Amino acid sequence: MALWGKIGVQMVESATGLFEKSKRSLVGDGSYAGFVKAVLAQVPDAQRVSGEGEDWGYLIYVQTGGSVQRRIADILPGDVIAFWDAKLKGHKGLHTYSQTVGAGENGPLVGVVSEVESKKSKVRVWQANQHVGQQTVENVSYRLEDLKSGVVKVFRVMDA
Repeated sequence: MALWGKIGVQMVESATGLFEKSKRSLVGDGSYAGFVKAVLAQVPDAQRVSGEGEDWGYLIYVQTGGSVQRRIADILPGDVIAFWDAKLKGHKGLHTYSQTVGAGENGPLVGVVSEVESKKSKVRVWQANQHVGQQTVENVSYRLEDLKSGVVKVFRVMDA
């Protein structure tokens, strides 16, 4: 995992810095992809990606609905995660929840993984905040086992 150790740590540091900066100003162009591109721009050794569609790095994890199609490495902080028309439904504490992410005119929800709890299949993600009047980057938690439909893909950013 020497690859992750170098680029992954830099991705986390960059995203953390931009998260703090977002309390005062807009990060990137305000879009999901814009935030991830801003993170990548601050990592000098990261392989440049187009950031269009599915070009965010090396594909390490794919989940469609409740089933995992591809898992060639564990998800780690600093990886790029993308949700396409993902419907999640499950429990948070005593309450049930249902949410749809990565659908509509904004395209897929793309963010940077900040934390992983593999036992709960839960990831925390830094992502652009699409709510007007609030901080422009937020840290949101998603439980991958709650995915009922749609697609989740995780990409590992490669060394240039």
